[in-house]
Amino acid sequence: MLRPLFFLLFVLPTLSYAQQKMTVQIPANDVVVLTYADHDYHDVTLKNKSLKGIEVNVLAANADEALRGFGLGTKGKATVMVEKESRLMLRNPTNNPIKVKVKVDEGSAPVQRSSSDYVSFTLRNGSAKPIPLLIPSVMNPNLSPFSNSGVELKMGQEILFKENGKRYVLLTVDNSIAAGEVIEVASLLKARKKELGL
Repeated sequence: MLRPLFFLLFVLPTLSYAQQKMTVQIPANDVVVLTYADHDYHDVTLKNKSLKGIEVNVLAANADEALRGFGLGTKGKATVMVEKESRLMLRNPTNNPIKVKVKVDEGSAPVQRSSSDYVSFTLRNGSAKPIPLLIPSVMNPNLSPFSNSGVELKMGQEILFKENGKRYVLLTVDNSIAAGEVIEVASLLKARKKELGL
């Protein structure tokens, strides 16, 4: 018999200061759902305090559709944008509770950007190993094995990987990436390493 998931719902109202911090404990094999109100968007920085990874997803308002998501590995840190009324879901797939430090920077104005400047696509890890990536100024996702991570990135944004302590460009977001396209990261990473002689 499956144990029911535990949903812990935080609704953070507008406060007089622009930054909020808290530590959230995610029970074993459960999820915590965070929601934010009164601002058009929030930049939420997550720091995994444990030695086990978690799954991070931003869900659309009033729907279970994932707008974006990624794995946050051991002691990992990442920043993700959460739009107004969207839900930030933190899933703990392990048998032990996990603590996550959460810092919220509230956006005080609507997001001003042209849709043509950004493209939404999916990073797929079809391999049996996690793939850590770096997306400067956005987040550092750790793609879980056999997972899909939705992203929305600006044209010209670089996605990096590390090898032997050095950073290399895996891909640069440009017009060659179609909206909704699925990019097979494991095969792209293999080809890129071969190209670089790594």
